[in-house]
Amino acid sequence: MRKLTLNEIQAVELENLKIIDRICQEQGLTYYLAYGTLLGAVRHQDFIPWDDDTDIWMPRRDYEAFIAYCEHALPTPYRIVNRENTPGYPYGLARFSNQDYEFVSTKPSEQFSAGVFTDIYPLDENGSSYPVARQLYHRCKLVNMAYYAYAANWPQNCLTRSVHRLYQGLVDWVWGENFAQAVDEKIQRIILAKTKDGAQKVGVPAWPDAGPHLLDKAYFGEGKYVPFAGSFFRIPVKPEPILQEYYGNYQELPPATDRQPHHDYKIYPQ
Repeated sequence: MRKLTLNEIQAVELENLKIIDRICQEQGLTYYLAYGTLLGAVRHQDFIPWDDDTDIWMPRRDYEAFIAYCEHALPTPYRIVNRENTPGYPYGLARFSNQDYEFVSTKPSEQFSAGVFTDIYPLDENGSSYPVARQLYHRCKLVNMAYYAYAANWPQNCLTRSVHRLYQGLVDWVWGENFAQAVDEKIQRIILAKTKDGAQKVGVPAWPDAGPHLLDKAYFGEGKYVPFAGSFFRIPVKPEPILQEYYGNYQELPPATDRQPHHDYKIYPQ
């Protein structure tokens, strides 16, 4: 079976973004292009030529409302993938997925149905200072690691298989089928306990795989629409300081050797 080319993957991801944008406009929800997708919009007005996925941020309230809407209203072949509805999915963020395509990863921890997807990161309060943000980063990471160890598929030998089954059995005995929900609720309690001062800083402590980052809420605002791959999508109203926080001199292209997809998976038509 022929795998999709990078351009074909980007074309499907563009359709994902169009559907997400339409739903958000219809439901009065806010999103912003994020990470490499935001960088592509600002620097290229398009995908970064070698980028193989799309990312968005959503404020927590909009994130929860979007997931609730998608769980009952998405037409085939689209679905929301998250820890609560997809066995083996270990990540603390949702994915908007086109299931007309088969996602095949070489990572043992990524053996789940993802299709061609857009990652959706929840924006939460992230403390008033970097010491607080770092505390959130480490505490949320520990909780996420507990779920990752439970849900992910690891390379198996007799010892690791026995240990994994013992851990899963213990978790199932304590939480039953509610471990994913318990983990997400625990993370929200951690965030709330550290952000009661209402500081005007946000980030993604719930899935802190990129380290602790503090971003002013004013950088996001209501957002603005900019051209991207022949369409228009919402980005933060002040994207420059956000991109500087994550990428430094974001207008400078990386070395030629780094201009290639960074994810270890292939996509095939179903």
